[in-house]
Amino acid sequence: MDINLLKEFVSLENRRRELEDELKAVTARLDDLEQALVPQFLNDGVSSMRIDNRIVYLAQQIWASPAEDRSAVVAALKASDLGHYVSENYNSNSLSAYVREVADEVRLRCEQEGKLFTEEEVRAALPAPLASAIKVSFVHSLRSRKA
Repeated sequence: MDINLLKEFVSLENRRRELEDELKAVTARLDDLEQALVPQFLNDGVSSMRIDNRIVYLAQQIWASPAEDRSAVVAALKASDLGHYVSENYNSNSLSAYVREVADEVRLRCEQEGKLFTEEEVRAALPAPLASAIKVSFVHSLRSRKA
């Protein structure tokens, strides 16, 4: 057995674990900073900033979830002629994708009319049975890319 190779293996294994621990700490700190910065971006109406050769920007994801229970959503989808989203249940990713499609249209309309783009505007554009059965949530996060 080559002891030098074994020592190198152990050394690299130890380094990998140190890096994993460091990455966990960095990720936790980034999460804390994001929680503090997202409200500041939203309150200041800022969508992006360039700093230290990086562009930090506010990303928005839109998700749909049951307002109360899943069975009400299934019934609402069927009543809204959106039964293709339903099997015995419904696919929440597909439902959220549909809501995002509607939201894209609503965002354009809001921009054209000078109105604020909100969750309520999106819900109002959905078929009535579905709008009353789901919540529409805007989830914001910070991202960055090399400038």
